[in-house]
Amino acid sequence: MKRCLSTPSLTVQIARITALIAALAAPVSFATAIAPLPPGPNAVGCNNIAQDFSRVPAGQSAQDFWEGKPDGGTSRYITDLLADPANALVVNLPIPDDGALYGNYAAQSRPYVVLVCYPTTAANPHADYPLPTGAVVPHMQRGAETPVFADATAKYPLLLFSHGLVGSPISDDYISALRTFASWGYVVVAPFHGDGRYANVKLEDFEDQFYALLNIKDFVAMQAVRPLSLSRALNAVLAHPHFAAHVDPSRVGGFGASLGGQSLLLMGGAQLTTTLGQSSKQVTVDPRLTVAVGYVPYFGIEVFPAFGRDNNGLKGVTLPFLAISGTADTTAPIGVTEQGFERLDSTRQLVALTGVEHGFATAFTQDIFTWSLVFLAGQLSGDAPTRATSATMTSVAGGGDDVLRIDYMAPTAAQTGERIAVEFHNDALDHYFITAESDEAAMLDAGVVVPGWSRTKFNFKVRPAGDARGLAACRFFGTPGIGPNSHFYTIDLAECAKVRGNRMWTFESLAFNADVPVAGACGADRIPVARLYNNGMGGQAGHRYVTSRSEVRVLTGRGWLLEGNVFCAIT
Repeated sequence: MKRCLSTPSLTVQIARITALIAALAAPVSFATAIAPLPPGPNAVGCNNIAQDFSRVPAGQSAQDFWEGKPDGGTSRYITDLLADPANALVVNLPIPDDGALYGNYAAQSRPYVVLVCYPTTAANPHADYPLPTGAVVPHMQRGAETPVFADATAKYPLLLFSHGLVGSPISDDYISALRTFASWGYVVVAPFHGDGRYANVKLEDFEDQFYALLNIKDFVAMQAVRPLSLSRALNAVLAHPHFAAHVDPSRVGGFGASLGGQSLLLMGGAQLTTTLGQSSKQVTVDPRLTVAVGYVPYFGIEVFPAFGRDNNGLKGVTLPFLAISGTADTTAPIGVTEQGFERLDSTRQLVALTGVEHGFATAFTQDIFTWSLVFLAGQLSGDAPTRATSATMTSVAGGGDDVLRIDYMAPTAAQTGERIAVEFHNDALDHYFITAESDEAAMLDAGVVVPGWSRTKFNFKVRPAGDARGLAACRFFGTPGIGPNSHFYTIDLAECAKVRGNRMWTFESLAFNADVPVAGACGADRIPVARLYNNGMGGQAGHRYVTSRSEVRVLTGRGWLLEGNVFCAIT
């Protein structure tokens, strides 16, 4: 990052990420490969989850308790092993009285243990805590010891961490992932979901209708309580005397693996499939969660989508979401994820890891964390160059074969001296139109004066026409009777003059102001807007203006011609 933001913490975490990618961020073309990010600059400390492993019966494992797996009819959870429960972070979740979502668990309550890991100093005196799996909880507090933060005066962004089905924050590769995010300056909050306390199921078995019929009620309940436990954990950390003064409640993101990715979308307001007939219902919506990343996120399978029929329960969800999916994943198929992405209404990126199945792919480690860290920083930093880099990133250099399949960076809310250029599409004409005038957009939304237009939800940010910054965009419409039934926009002075002299086009107005690309590239704090021409298909000339690389691929695949970057949009 080239400037210091308002709190020291952001200099420690997000600023360092941006500094590493700054060289690639200026100037910004329409596609950028990012160098893989190294481990973060901070050591990592964690709160007290000391356990008495002598309580684990012969033939069982501590991991069974961490994951809430029952032993026949006997329940097991990490609370059974806690050696110092008074100094552990344990929250109680009252489950709502809603049988459709929570089945037999409605109106009950369950405890949740929460692991919190944070950036610390190398001099932190707290020793690592060894686990029977061979992993360690780094610099773990004992007794009533308090956290040692890398910067005691900083307010760090908070990252909710949701593990996959029948996992735990300290099982498998999860503890390593926690450490990576905390090393980059996030306070990572990870509840032990204890999925086995609700349902003993396998995601891949839900293609079997009989299996689904037997397990649907408990499966729905298990999914529905997960986002509630994340919100409960967030409440606890924001109020806890060890953490409240060290976290920024306005900068809350999430990272979820497999079912954890689904949990974050449910927390963001998505509807959950509740019946085999694919009815769906909203579980919750927690507006404090402002961005989420899902690694091999579970959007369901073709015969049983996770968010209602055809994943329509994702419509209206505005949570910015990055999905990193494997092309060989049969448990969380990328095709179903793509279907769900078509429903999302805001910032979204879908990255395909070639040949990756369901599970953590070691060969793609740098790809996974670089994509995640850049996307999170783009949404949480408040820094325009960081957002622009995230918006134009197409791959991580080296590592595995990562391909950006779907992308769109929604503009932030327009401030004074800014406008949102809203895109509309007319199905009958197959033409696109943009306007930065709110009255004109409202008129098209109403569909009375000029019917047939609907929003595409691919917008970008500009300045109002006549602003001292940038150049004004000339807006033309085809001259009735001789010209095309479409609009054309340009901020190129020579092109504007040339079109003005063509009797097939009628100058309408100056539509908005935008910056001019230089040799096809925009400044480090801007996002390129590409112009495409429909090549006269349908007998009428038409143009489209987009910031999304995936939309460019779709259109050029249909025969449209890419004319290049013509505007530089505000992030």
